[in-house]
Amino acid sequence: MARMRLAWIVGLVGFALAACGGGAEEPSAAATSTADAQQAAVSVGGSLEGVSVDPEGEPIDFLTYGAGAFPVRFDRETQGTAAGAVLDGRLGYTSLSRSPTGPEEPITLTIELPAATTFAVFGIPPQSSFGCCSGAHIGTVTVEGSASSPDDGYVQLASFQVDPETYDEKQLFPAERQSAVRWVRVTLAGRQVPDPDDYRGTAFTELFGYGAQAPIQISEDRFTGRWLTGGGGGGQNGNRIELIQDGALVTGCGTSGGSAYTVSGGVENGLLRYVVGSDTVPIVAVINSENQLSGAMIGRSFGRVIGEPGGAPTSCTPGEAPPPNPVATALDECRAAIVYGVNFDVDSDAIRPDAEPALTQILSALSERPNMAAVIEGHTDSDGSDEYNIDLSGRRAQAVVAWLVEHGASAGNLTASGRGEGEPIADNETSAGKASNRRVEVEPSC
Repeated sequence: MARMRLAWIVGLVGFALAACGGGAEEPSAAATSTADAQQAAVSVGGSLEGVSVDPEGEPIDFLTYGAGAFPVRFDRETQGTAAGAVLDGRLGYTSLSRSPTGPEEPITLTIELPAATTFAVFGIPPQSSFGCCSGAHIGTVTVEGSASSPDDGYVQLASFQVDPETYDEKQLFPAERQSAVRWVRVTLAGRQVPDPDDYRGTAFTELFGYGAQAPIQISEDRFTGRWLTGGGGGGQNGNRIELIQDGALVTGCGTSGGSAYTVSGGVENGLLRYVVGSDTVPIVAVINSENQLSGAMIGRSFGRVIGEPGGAPTSCTPGEAPPPNPVATALDECRAAIVYGVNFDVDSDAIRPDAEPALTQILSALSERPNMAAVIEGHTDSDGSDEYNIDLSGRRAQAVVAWLVEHGASAGNLTASGRGEGEPIADNETSAGKASNRRVEVEPSC
C-alpha cells in the first residue's frame, strides 16, 4: 500500500514539474481542470525530486505539528478546531460547522513553517463512504504561501475540489506554483454536497503538504526564555513557563494554577520535545518568528500550547541555586525519567556531540545517588521491523551506559535495555508521535 501511494505521488510530482516548466517561481501555464490533472498524473511518470520521504519511503507531510508547523493567525473559538484538523496529522474527521450546507463564511488559517518549504503536492485522505463524511466534507481547499510575512506577500499555491466519492486512495493535487514559503494560508470553504435536509454538520479530515524543506536553523539558546501561558490571575505572575537550553538539552519549570512543575526536554532537528513533571504526554514546540512558544500535546488530546513572551522570574531563573534536575526528581519519586536531548546519528548508536548536556544531567542524578541501581532504556518509533528496532534501541542504550561509566558512573549499578517500539508514549501514526517515542528513559530500581 505504501508503494502504491508513493507511485501515485511520483506521477503527480512529474506532472507538477512539467506543468511548471521545472521552475520554482513560474506559475502553471496550463489551464487544466482538477479532474484532468488527476488523470494526467496517473499516466505521467517522474522522479521523487521535490518530495522528501521518511526512512520508510513515505512522503513527509510538512503541514503537521510534528514537522513544526503551527498556526499564527486564527481565532481560537471559531478556527481552533480547524487548525487542529489541518495540522494534527491524524486522519479522523473533525466537525467544523453544524450547518448541512457548509460554513457560512470561509474558514482561513495562517500557519508558520519552521523553515523555507517548497510544496510540490497537496492532498486529502480517502473519503468515508458512510457516517460523517460521505458528501459532508469541506468542498473547496485553497492554499496560499508567503515568503515575506504572515500578513502579506501571498501567492496561490493550489486550489481544489474534494471529490466525495474517492474512498480507497488519497486525493492528491499538484501545486500550481512551486515557491519557497515560510507562511501558508489555508482557506476551507463550502461543502461537497450541500443539503439543507442533511442532519450532519460539515467535517474536515486532514490536509497533506508534500515537498522539500530547508534545514531548520536555530541559535544555541533559541529555547531559553520565559513565556506567559494564560490564566493564573494574569499579569507577570500568572501561569508561565521558563526554559533553559544547553546544547540539545532543555530544562525548566513553570507554574499553573498555583502549582509548580518541572520541564524535561530536548531539541532534535530544530524542534523541541518535552514533558511536564510526572506527565508522560509529550509536547512538541517551536519558538515562532514572533517569539511565541507554540506547541501541541502529542497523545491524548493534541491540545495547543501557546505562550506570549514575558513573565516574572521562576525557580528556574539562573541565580544562586541551579534549576531542578528533572531526572533527579523522577528518581526520588521512584518513577522513570523520560529524557529527550540524547540524540544519535540516523540509524546509528553514535551519540551526537550536542547530547553531552543531557548525558551529564543523567550522570549528575546517578552520582548523587551512588547506591541506586537503574536501567537505561532505549526507545524507538515504529519505522523499521521489530527486530531491527530492538537491536538499535539496545545498542543506543548500551552507548549511553558506556558514556556514563566512562565519566564516573558505577558500572555495577547500570543495565542497558533496548525496548524498541514496544512501549510508545504517543501514537506512531503521526510524525509528531514518532519523534516523541524516540527517547531514553532512566528506570530506577527502588
